[in-house]
Formats: sequence, structure tokens, C-alpha cells
Amino acid sequence: MTYRVRFEPVISFAGASTPTPVSAAPTQLTRSKSKLGCRQCKTKRVKCDETYPVCQRCIRQGLICSAPSRLTQWQLEIPWFLPTVDSVVHRRLFQYWLERVSQQLVIDPEDNPFSFPILEYIAESPALVHIIQSVSARHEVYYSAEATVTALEERGNALVSFRAELERSQTEPRASLLTAMLLALSHGADHDDMADYGKEHIFAAGILARRIVRDISQDSENDYMARLCFGMYLYMDMCSAFLVDSTEQPQRPYSLDVSIAVHKMGSWHHPMYGSCTELLYILANMGRYCRRALDSETHDRQQEGILEQQILGWDLSAANHSLRLLYESLRSHGLILLYRISGYHGQFINPGLADLPMEDLIHRDAIRTINQLLEIPNSSNYLNFQTLPMLTAASELGMNDGQLQDKVRQRFKAIYSLNRLPAILQAIDLLEELWTTRTYGDRSSWLDFMLKRGWRLQLG
Repeated sequence: MTYRVRFEPVISFAGASTPTPVSAAPTQLTRSKSKLGCRQCKTKRVKCDETYPVCQRCIRQGLICSAPSRLTQWQLEIPWFLPTVDSVVHRRLFQYWLERVSQQLVIDPEDNPFSFPILEYIAESPALVHIIQSVSARHEVYYSAEATVTALEERGNALVSFRAELERSQTEPRASLLTAMLLALSHGADHDDMADYGKEHIFAAGILARRIVRDISQDSENDYMARLCFGMYLYMDMCSAFLVDSTEQPQRPYSLDVSIAVHKMGSWHHPMYGSCTELLYILANMGRYCRRALDSETHDRQQEGILEQQILGWDLSAANHSLRLLYESLRSHGLILLYRISGYHGQFINPGLADLPMEDLIHRDAIRTINQLLEIPNSSNYLNFQTLPMLTAASELGMNDGQLQDKVRQRFKAIYSLNRLPAILQAIDLLEELWTTRTYGDRSSWLDFMLKRGWRLQLG
């Protein structure tokens, strides 16, 4: 079962009342010169090429592009299932989620279960409604510290409703899992506390994911939503596993049910990341190990060798060229971070180590990874999933890689123009400081460097 969500001129629901336009649009879309131009071009009174999410002029000048919402030719009436839900829905913010924010969660905008299909859950989960509206309100203002009162009130309402729903244990766990992950995203986007990555909500998501995963591991070959939510959690876990203090990490973070579920999903195409479920699982374990190694200043050489073999052995089978580039960059992220934290030893089997010293191998792979990611166009939905591998690879650039550093800066600003998360700009600051220390011979990993600053950047 796959959701193919396309925007049509009018979308209505059987049995619904007379549609109330959320955003009236002309029958035929017409555009005057630079009508959708970005704020920067309008300020300079120059024509904008309107490339989304970042225009070519902003790319050339290394600017953050503030493009307006895309115009659409459709009207939407959301079906209100319960009066209690109807009373908390903010139509404009919900539409903003459907047509813009939710598109950042997928690699193909036309296959987006986080848009219209999510409507079936809003009747039973006011918490989900509130957090969707909070994230939408904050995204509109680039998650600024001066977030609107509406955004903060909606997050508070989501927390209250979420606790009540968990106590009742009657809410669909898939809706609760999405709520927990959006709460983690919202807390991780706070400007004033770069140590708050939504840890409690990530832990809650893990508990909910384990409830769902039993269905996948036992039967559920056709349970699309179970696979969808489980894959979402695996992606978030991969991006945050190294942020969790080792004293808070469980000794066995994944149960046998989880391993079986990963195996059963195999190369199933997930709308968020495609067919790399097993790689996400391996990288999450790698991230947890690297954090333990940094915290304890001890190493398990056998475990490091196993992790390297698993990363090298993962079968990259994506047919799409851009996806292959993205998957290869994720593989390099895992290897580079593992090598940087572990150092060379006899348990590693990478054939490249037979020809190059580890430092040279890391630098070569970092250069290749950055160039591969830069092949993916700025207009691609894959842009939003490059942050972590780009950071890992770019952290290995040295004083002789100035031109590539400039391209990395541009790419991070393009990513920020799309998802507007403050952590993207903070990652640029992190790289700038790291590049300076590289000139003095410091070979620390970006993860070690970040942790010593007290930062916990959620970059997924």
C-alpha cells in the first residue's frame, strides 16, 4: 500500500459540508514578474529566478534564501470527526502543514503519508493536532526565539493532551509515536538551549515504537502504517543515538523483535528515506557505541571491527542515482566517524587501509562524500536528508580545502532555507571552529568537539 498524494484543483470529502476555502486561488495560475521572489531579491529590487527552496542569486552570494510559500490551485476542507477536535484546529496552520511542512519529511512529495493520510488520526489525538500546529507556526518564522504566542501555546497544549492520551492508552500508537517525534523536533529547535534535543520525547517514541514493532516482527506483511512509523523512529534514532549520555543508554537498546522487524522490512521503500532501513539500524548502533567510547575513553576493538564490517557489507541497491549518492554518503558518515573516534587497529578490514594511512583514507572519503552530496540539486527533496553525512565529511576538511569549505557553507544555507531548523546554522558555526582547530593539528571528531561545547544538535 502506497500513498500517492497529488494536489488537485479541488479536494473535498464525501458527506462534508459546503467547502470553506482555506486559500482561494484563481482558476488559472498566473504570475507576475518575481511574484514568488525571495525576500533578499525583493530587498535588492532584482529579479529572482524563484528556484525553490533557494534561488540561484542567494546560492552565488552565500545567502539564506527566504522564499514565500508556493502558490497552489487547490482548496481543502478538513473533515471534522469530533467537536472537541474541531474546536482546537487552526485551519491556516493545518493547511501550512499539509502543503509545506509535511513535504520535508519525505523524499518524494507525491508519496507523502504525512500529509492528507494523517487526517484519519486527528479525531482521536488532539495532541497530534496541537503539535502539528505548533511546528507549523514555528516553521513560518524560522523557529526564531521570538516564536509566536500561538506556537508556544500549541506546544503546551500538545504536552498536556499527550500525557492524558498516554494515561488512557486508547490513542492509536502510530498517532502517539508521530506526536512524540514532533515534540522532540520542536524542543530540538529551541534557540535558547542547544543541549535540549527532546530526549524525553525520543525515549517515549522508543517505547511506542516497540509496541508497533511487535506487529511487524510477528506478521503484518501488509501493515503499511506500522512499517511507516517504525521506519520514522529508526531514522530519528540514527540521528540522535550519539546524543544520549552513555549512562542513560540501555545495555541492549534493541530487542530481538526490533532486529526481526528490520530484517522483515528489508528493502521495503519507506517514503522518508527509501530502502536503507538496515543501514539506519547499523548506524544507530554505531552512534551509540561512539558515544560510549568518548564518555568512557575505552574501546572494544572487536565491536568496532563488527560495526565496520556491517557498514561495509550493507548492500546499496537503490536504483535512483540521487538515492545511491545519499546512501553512499550515509555509509561514509558511519565509517569516518567510527575511524576518527577509534583510530587505526588490526580489527579493521577496509581494503583501502592496505593502500593508504587512515588519515589519508578519511580525507579522501570525506572529499568524495562532499562531492557526491553536491551532485544532488538544491531543488531536490533529498536535500533535507544530507545534513548529518555532510557535517561528518566536512569536519575532515583542512586548510587546503578552502573552495570545498565554501561549497559546504552554501549547501548548509540551502538546507536551512528549506527546513529552517536552527541546528543547521549552529552546524555551520561548529564547522567554522573545527576548521580553525584543524590548522593547529587537532584531529578530534566533530562529535567530541560538539559534546565538549555542551551542544546536542539534532540534525535529522
